[in-house]
Amino acid sequence: MDNAINDSAPVTASASGISTGLVALAHLVIVLVLLGLFSAADSWYALSNRPLVAALSVASGLIAGAIVTTLVHEWFHFAGAFAVRGHCNHVKRVNLFAFEWNFKRNSRGQFLTMSYAGTLGSVVAIAVFLATIPIDAPGPVALLAAAFGSLAFAGAIEWPVLARVHAGGDPLTELSRITPKVLLLSAATSLLTVLVAAWLLA
Repeated sequence: MDNAINDSAPVTASASGISTGLVALAHLVIVLVLLGLFSAADSWYALSNRPLVAALSVASGLIAGAIVTTLVHEWFHFAGAFAVRGHCNHVKRVNLFAFEWNFKRNSRGQFLTMSYAGTLGSVVAIAVFLATIPIDAPGPVALLAAAFGSLAFAGAIEWPVLARVHAGGDPLTELSRITPKVLLLSAATSLLTVLVAAWLLA
């Protein structure tokens, strides 16, 4: 999910930090590089069919599927924030986040819209992968499984928060309940999802 900050401006206004355009460009380069490496490894496997190349294809697929889906998730968070004119700031450094969210200046409704948009982004990324990548080799299976794992990881963290906010909880208070234990359980959920998805797709 997005970062939290103490003060900010509407997402449509200028703010200090790295510009949104530069962050978008950096993320686009990451996406292109990861998908390019995956495509190269998958093509190599199709030509050689060697175990070592298969392992490389799977590794590149796992990384690309997880990171690309996560980036799409974060940019859909941004789209949700933009749609409700949420108050946020530019990030201070390039990372997986597209922006920083201001909990003091945004309403519960704005938070919910921004948050649900991220889940929609993960679903869209998975749908695009399914529509464009033939699931006919270990690499594509790994990529799709990792995409499902990314959705599961984000969902295990965000959906309980959203449920508590719907029940009347304060967004920042509920997010503060995300402990290392929650992250560990979310990672375990993600890993299990990857394994089950890979088994079903293979």
